Amino acid sequence: MGRRAKGPDVGAGPRLLELVKYLRELKATSRLTYREMAGRTGPKPYYCGASTLSQAVTGARLPRLQVVEAYARAAGSRADQEARQRRVGRARQLWKAAAIEQARPLRAGRGRRLRQIRTSEALGQGLARLRARAGQPSLREIERETAASGHRVPRSTCQLIFAGRVLPTSEQLTALLNAFAVTEAASLGWRIALNRIVTGMYPVPTWPAGCVCPDGDPSVIGFLERRDRDERIKRKTGQLRQDEDYDEWLEARAARAFHRRRWDYLDEDELDHFERAGGPPCSTGLDGIAEGRQQAVIE
Repeated sequence: MGRRAKGPDVGAGPRLLELVKYLRELKATSRLTYREMAGRTGPKPYYCGASTLSQAVTGARLPRLQVVEAYARAAGSRADQEARQRRVGRARQLWKAAAIEQARPLRAGRGRRLRQIRTSEALGQGLARLRARAGQPSLREIERETAASGHRVPRSTCQLIFAGRVLPTSEQLTALLNAFAVTEAASLGWRIALNRIVTGMYPVPTWPAGCVCPDGDPSVIGFLERRDRDERIKRKTGQLRQDEDYDEWLEARAARAFHRRRWDYLDEDELDHFERAGGPPCSTGLDGIAEGRQQAVIE
């Protein structure tokens, strides 16, 4: 026959006493020893020894959530899965209430509202208060919870974030909020606060007209509209072939203008010299030069 269990610690809070009372009732109903319950907790990382289970109901301190869940799973029938889930759910609910009660001194004072958070230090303090509100889980537990949600936040990174030395990424912030059981509606405010801080640290460069990019500048928009209108006119009038790009047409036009300007200063003797030599070294030839001169006179 085992030793008689001592009563819960007199210094324990009412929420912790309620948790201890519930766990003791589960063990009394199951009529199992702590050694037998330890064998039911399963292999690592779920295994809890007999001494760990016995210390969980002393009320001297708040046990870890994993220990409470293992205690509730072991103290009862393993065949009835629904009853097992109810036991674990009730134990988790009581543990959270006791954790909030224990973390109340850490939440003393009035915290900043979300719209007042504008620095990484303020964001870290706000997340630290959420951590206290969730029962002050250890950094290892936070790392484990964030990994379960799909984006692991290492313990060292958590410590830097809570201290306000680094800003969390959007994925890290979402993982931390999930670990602290923050609702989706409340999470939106925290993401807005993070975007506000990032925008203040890395402002988006703007143009004088207030546009965030060059393509949005009114002068650029006007130029592009005139360019498109000119291209449509060139295609309708046949100046631009269907298989020809507008940029290619502009380049060819610039090349023709260059050759006209290049040979426009030649006198008649020099033109006769190039005519005897086979023409000037340009794609238009003498006829093109003469045509260019006539066009220049017309213009």
